[in-house]
Amino acid sequence: MADILCIGTDDTLMQPKQSALERAGHTVSVAKDVRQVLAACSGIRFDVILIGQTLPGKEKLRVRELLNDHCGSAKIVEQHAAAPELPAADAHIRAGQSNEDLIAIIERLVPQRPSA
Repeated sequence: MADILCIGTDDTLMQPKQSALERAGHTVSVAKDVRQVLAACSGIRFDVILIGQTLPGKEKLRVRELLNDHCGSAKIVEQHAAAPELPAADAHIRAGQSNEDLIAIIERLVPQRPSA
């Protein structure tokens, strides 16, 4: 399964996503600010990075730039309330879409790894 970094400031929104992703077999790390994003990316090669809806648009852009520089080839999934703020993201998911939809998007973006 995938190594996923969830970036968001609202625990009440991110925790259910983290739990659903972990139940689906993914390994999930969480970051709430730029410092935590950089620390996470220095230690793990992520397959997918979920940028949460609560980050303001300018902060999403800043995080996206940092991800390009520090997290290599990770696929970016942006969660948004009204309209996407990161057109260059690999996928978008609207706030309110189910966790099953999120899992399906991630599994579409990340090829299955062979079992050990």
